Parts: sequence; C-alpha cells; structure tokens
Amino acid sequence: MSSLFSTLDGLPPGAELFTDPLRMGGWEVRLVRTGAEMEAVLALRALAFRGHARRADADRFDAGALHLWIGPEGAARPLATIRAFAHPDGRALLGGYSAQVYGLAGLAGQGGLSLEIGRLCLDPGHPSADLVRLIWAGVARMVLRLGAARLIGCPSFASAQPERLAPHLAALSARYLGPDGLRPTPGAREWMGFVGLPLPLPDSAEAPALPPMLRVSLAQGGWMGDHMVVDRDLGTCHVFTCIDIAAMPAGRKRILRAMAGDR
Repeated sequence: MSSLFSTLDGLPPGAELFTDPLRMGGWEVRLVRTGAEMEAVLALRALAFRGHARRADADRFDAGALHLWIGPEGAARPLATIRAFAHPDGRALLGGYSAQVYGLAGLAGQGGLSLEIGRLCLDPGHPSADLVRLIWAGVARMVLRLGAARLIGCPSFASAQPERLAPHLAALSARYLGPDGLRPTPGAREWMGFVGLPLPLPDSAEAPALPPMLRVSLAQGGWMGDHMVVDRDLGTCHVFTCIDIAAMPAGRKRILRAMAGDR
C-alpha cells in the first residue's frame, strides 16, 4: 500500500491551499503531507467504514485526491478526514468517483470547476460536533481558494435498505429536489427513486439521522438528486447533492469565508 502513495512524500498537488493550516483551539485542519500520514488516514477510514483499522479502504481514486487531516496539533493520527477531487472541467467530472454510479452529463455541461468530496469520517471513539465543523472549515477553504463553481458529493446513510429510507427522502426532496436537466440520471446497477412516493405518516418509524454531509449541504442552499444508490460494499445507501456556489446568498458566502479563515 505504501508504494501506491509514495508520491505523497513531500507536498502533494494542491498543498498551497493549506500552506497556512487552519488552527482552532488546539486543533488543526490541513492536507495529508506524507505517505505515513496517508496510511493513518486510510486506517481511520477502514475503522469508520469497515469496522477495523486493518481492513482495506483504499481505491484507485485516492492517489488523485486531496486528503484533509483533522485532529489535535502535532498528533500522530487524525481524528477526522475527508477527501476531495478538483475537477477543472466537465470532462474531468465525468471521469470522477461519483460518475461511476450517477449520470452527470447535465452538470458537466455547466462548465467551471467542480469540487467533489467524499469519504467523510470521524474516529468512532471521538464523535464530536467540533470535528464536523472543522471538516467543513477545510472544505470551505478548498471551495474558495480553488474558485469552485459547485460542491458535489454522495452523502451516505448507514443502511442498505432503500425501501426504509425512501419515504423520508421523498419528504426531503419535496423541498430540496434539484433542477431538471442538472439532476443526475441513474447509472448504478442497484438504485431506487423516491420522488412521488407516499410520505411517511406522523406515527411511522423514526426518521433516519441525516448524514452530516447531507445536512450541511442542504443547510447551505444545496439540492439533492431524485434517487438513491445502494452500495453493497459499504452497506450504505447514498444520494447525490450539489451546492451551486455562485447562487449562494451573500450571507451564506460570508459564513463560508469565515469558516475558511478567509474573512
């Protein structure tokens, strides 16, 4: 595994975004800088997504991604991470991670840089709202300094039962459904649409917790797709989200700049 990430020994491409790491109350947000740090990030991902730090969670997309390191200053391992891909144009977007299971031709035709994020995870032994805020501070830094036109991702629910999630996603989509022509088309082998399904009754089973990525994306004015994809490998279902940065209200942009430390 180490040889795959040997190019990370030294500053990786895009490291100029964090030549001045974000530091808040003894915590820091920066990019992975060495192969050893990449191994620590992969161990955290394996623990969060596979249940054990020694189970593999690397894939062919990792070498081309920017990986955030979030944790106490000087720590030997991170307590949170997320990876990001900067797609400079539509052609690059169509070769990205999400494009494996979503048809993104509509978005690809819009032009501009797309920042795609994924593999957001926290150390299961250190759940913290502060860590989530730090992750989003790092994402905001990348969005602003790269001049991204949009921020996209595939937030995952900890369930591989789409029929259980569908009514609740149908209710969410009534408010946050993306525009025609830009919403992804189905591209996965196993997926389920939820728009137009009967909404959950007030006395139905408790709604599933929204993934942090989905919650924050919608709170920042983002929109969601009209179907979910079942990921049997990770035992999850996920839905596509997009935040159009140019369309964000001025107030939200100010919040984004403040989060990024770029006031």
